[in-house]
Amino acid sequence: MKLLISLLMGLCVFATIAPAQTITQPGSINGDISAFHGDQNTLVNAIQAIEQSTGGKVLDIRFSNAKGVPSYHAVVLKTGQIHFFQLADLSKKVIELDATSTPVWMLNWRGKADVHYAKAATVSLSTAIRTAQQFRGAPAAAAGLARSVSNPDSDVQAYTVLLDDHGSVRSVSVDMSTGEVIADPSALSY
Repeated sequence: MKLLISLLMGLCVFATIAPAQTITQPGSINGDISAFHGDQNTLVNAIQAIEQSTGGKVLDIRFSNAKGVPSYHAVVLKTGQIHFFQLADLSKKVIELDATSTPVWMLNWRGKADVHYAKAATVSLSTAIRTAQQFRGAPAAAAGLARSVSNPDSDVQAYTVLLDDHGSVRSVSVDMSTGEVIADPSALSY
């Protein structure tokens, strides 16, 4: 039943506020948001640790509490290729994921035009996270490239940052070229 509920919740668009406590949507935060105990430096520090360890650029990062183990899953662009990594929250150990341990949402990254947009961005993912956190006053638990809901092939150039606002998920979209919060992100999803 929990899996069915998770799949149904995965269909919702995060341009609106997601009021549910349990966040197991594909393409979102894996696990219960109440397990996230980060502050406004946590996600940015995770990005820095992953980039330093891998030598790549984090394009998408999400808190996970799979099997009760807090960690971060990241899509990393390294030497022109997409790689998948996991950062163990407490150990700060970065490991590359193989096909058997890679979350489904990550597999959708291979061959996507999103890589082009990430390369061309003048605003870093870390900067977008800090902007969204300051705008909403809550720590980020996930961030990545936004997609157009109506046209997946559009030239939308924004990041979506999911924030832990006292146990509820709030979404803030940030323009990848200006670094400004997008006032009406209703056409975007994450």
